[in-house]
Amino acid sequence: MPAASRRRRRDAARDVFWRLRLTQPQITQVWADRGYAGDLVDWARDRLWLTLRIVTRPKGTKGFVVLRRRWKVERMIGW
Repeated sequence: MPAASRRRRRDAARDVFWRLRLTQPQITQVWADRGYAGDLVDWARDRLWLTLRIVTRPKGTKGFVVLRRRWKVERMIGW
């Protein structure tokens, strides 16, 4: 994925996390893929007191792999 696209997703995520914190303050932990790693993790922790956990592929895997947590959310949204 191009760097500009990743940057836009992270910027949009800040808005989504801000709104999440305002409307659902009981949610304290969010899982995301590697595209959201980096400064966003620190920003969420420091500004919103929100733990952003990055879900990564197990080392040495090839092809399709069901990722813990991430797959559950995508499955719920898709159904």
